Amino acid sequence: MRKLISLTMMGVLAMGLGVGISGCSEESTAKKESTVSTPGGTSTVTEQTKIKQTGDNPPPPKAP
Repeated sequence: MRKLISLTMMGVLAMGLGVGISGCSEESTAKKESTVSTPGGTSTVTEQTKIKQTGDNPPPPKAP
C-alpha cells in the first residue's frame, strides 16, 4: 500500500513539473528589426520589448 501511495505522489509531482516547465511563463518578447539605407551605408535597428502577462489587469468595463 505504501508503494502505491508513493508511486502516485511521484506521478503527481512529475506532472506538476511538466506543466510548470512546458511553457507557463509570464513574460513574452516582441522583436522588431528595421533596415535603413543612407548615403553612408545601411544601418539595422533592432527594438526588443518584454511584455509581462498577468491576470492582474482585467479589461475596462463597457460604457453604458
